[in-house]
Amino acid sequence: MKPMLESINVSHNSSLKVATYNNSSYCESAGWHVHPEYELVYVKNGAGCLHIGSNKSHYTHGTLVFLAGNIPHADFGNKDNEDNIEVVIQFRKEFLDEKIRVFPEFDSIKRLIEKSGHVLIFSQQCKDELQSKFEAFPYQDNQSRLINVLSILSDLSRDGRYQTLFDTFSSNEFKSDEIRRLENIFEYVNTNYHKEISVPEISAQLGFTPNSFSRFFRKMTQRRFLDFVNEYRITKAMELFNEDNSTIAEVMYQCGFTDPSYFSKQFRRYQGLSPSVYVKRRYSTSLA
Repeated sequence: MKPMLESINVSHNSSLKVATYNNSSYCESAGWHVHPEYELVYVKNGAGCLHIGSNKSHYTHGTLVFLAGNIPHADFGNKDNEDNIEVVIQFRKEFLDEKIRVFPEFDSIKRLIEKSGHVLIFSQQCKDELQSKFEAFPYQDNQSRLINVLSILSDLSRDGRYQTLFDTFSSNEFKSDEIRRLENIFEYVNTNYHKEISVPEISAQLGFTPNSFSRFFRKMTQRRFLDFVNEYRITKAMELFNEDNSTIAEVMYQCGFTDPSYFSKQFRRYQGLSPSVYVKRRYSTSLA
């Protein structure tokens, strides 16, 4: 079965994405999927299956796994215990090439990241020793999160208590022309979400007619392209609301919307409340 390409939304003011889930806010299943980002996953406890590439292995007391981008996998977490926590850290190749490689002091981290192409599963003891660092993320701002991630990677780079799933792994067998085209679509939206997105233009760039482009996107993602763009823009709007005191109109235009009523409708669709209500709640919370 071909993996679905998952779109990872890394905030424009962050080098990586860190998400923490529990049994009431567990990670929404992406099924059998693939993405170009590196992924480090901490699961506190419970039992589950690591289905990665052609390999399946089981864990019984949580897990800590690190895999490179473009390696197909299923979801790792479980809901066995009420106190279980899953932390998912994802970053792009640029994080390695443009940041980690700049500092010679990070050579051991660089080597660890490069080894993740073999898929690293760390020992139970190693996972437990890092528990407090993984569980600190929900209480940290972006700067503290980055420092914490570097600290975790530093600890893991010094720890030889891991096993590798693959001696060699070629992602090319999973990265078909369809996956490459879908990656290009995601990158186009990431670059152009703040302005008008032209379906005829992106279709022509990828060698589609507008109709065939729409059919391709629905086949690969099981959703309409317009829905994907709107949800992406609303995610960006949430980031902007949470960062500063921009007005609703400013955020609307920065995210590519031009009609206030349409923006409000889409915001309610994906967030369950209007932009004005969200801003009021956020403002009242910040004053509490």
